Amino acid sequence: MRTYLSLLSRRPQFRMLWFAQVISLFGDWFNAIATVMIVNRFAETGVAVSWLFIARSLPPFFAGPLAGVIADRFNRKTVLIVADILRAIIVLGFLLVTSAAWLWLAYVLSALQFVVSAFFEPARSALVPEVVAEDELIVANTLSSVTWSAMLAVGGAVGGLVAAGLGAETALIIDSVTFVLSALLIARVSVGPGKAAVHTVASGWQDFIDGLAYVRQNPPVGWVATVKGLGQTGSVDVISAVLAARVFPVGAEGGGAFALMLMAFGIGTVIGPLVGNRLHDGTARKLDEAILGGFVLIVIGWLVVGLAPTLELVLVGWVLRGMGGSINWTYSDILIQMKTPSQFLGRVFALNLAIFTLLMSASTWASGELLDRFQLDPRTLSLWLSAASLLPVALWMWKLRQPTPAAQPAEQN
Repeated sequence: MRTYLSLLSRRPQFRMLWFAQVISLFGDWFNAIATVMIVNRFAETGVAVSWLFIARSLPPFFAGPLAGVIADRFNRKTVLIVADILRAIIVLGFLLVTSAAWLWLAYVLSALQFVVSAFFEPARSALVPEVVAEDELIVANTLSSVTWSAMLAVGGAVGGLVAAGLGAETALIIDSVTFVLSALLIARVSVGPGKAAVHTVASGWQDFIDGLAYVRQNPPVGWVATVKGLGQTGSVDVISAVLAARVFPVGAEGGGAFALMLMAFGIGTVIGPLVGNRLHDGTARKLDEAILGGFVLIVIGWLVVGLAPTLELVLVGWVLRGMGGSINWTYSDILIQMKTPSQFLGRVFALNLAIFTLLMSASTWASGELLDRFQLDPRTLSLWLSAASLLPVALWMWKLRQPTPAAQPAEQN
């Protein structure tokens, strides 16, 4: 803990960026719970919930190419501020969803919100190396990952209580306020002229092509860019929502059980990289090996959920599943930052996010279809997903056996 506090103390610009992340993520989980409650209020099918999460996850795939170029061509701090303000406005639109006839608006607003988020995430990830030293990247990214995880646990729990007690509408208003506060904090981040984002004179399309060429020429970067996507063998959100509504209904509209599952998953994502950091020396090879361990934990997590007869054991499964996903998320980000020159960081992170969101959307749709079309118990589906998760384990084991050349910076046209 002292290492992370020391980083925050000596890096004031990173500290402001981190405070903004804390506040924004806290509100994100209010939003997630509130929107699920709204969908459950007016629709009672797994497909309806699946489409909500697809609306949240698929837009970054389409917006990713442009988002990466924007993150590399324009001031990254400005991109973050504009994205926060737009999202603060968009989430208030959910207050208009007051009947089943307006349910379509929830999907549209979710898509808009996450289109904007597609611009935010690559810019934030690319900004981190501008406000910390290279030898601080592991600590900085671990802190960011643990923060995401802690806010999932805390925000999920508090958001569930607020949404269940005061209503989904109150939770949405709180979410909007957190975006505004995040923008105000990011406005205080100062990036020196020596670390300003690179601006090119090439066309945006050429910039995108250059980014793909860089990844193609550097297989180590390409492999790491697939890690988050390979972990998406099933939708934690959809299965949690259906488990909460059908199997373990706690609280109004299953909001209490859903919040507990989010909290358990969040606890796992906190623990994952903290434990992982004690088991490697920070070299690229050891981080790759830790990613294999993350894939194994994903298999075990799905298996425990699938075999769980009680809510308590489901929560244990989500802790393990969260540990694996968090290890892979954190270490893949670190490896990208270690291997990629600044002028390509935005585009590589956007590609990373695009692969992740495409595969997450596909798994979300498939989860909902299987639950509804075959009337599967969500725990049975979890067993299937545990088996499917063995494929990334095998693939990454094969990857580790291959000779891995060092990534080389590409020239910017």
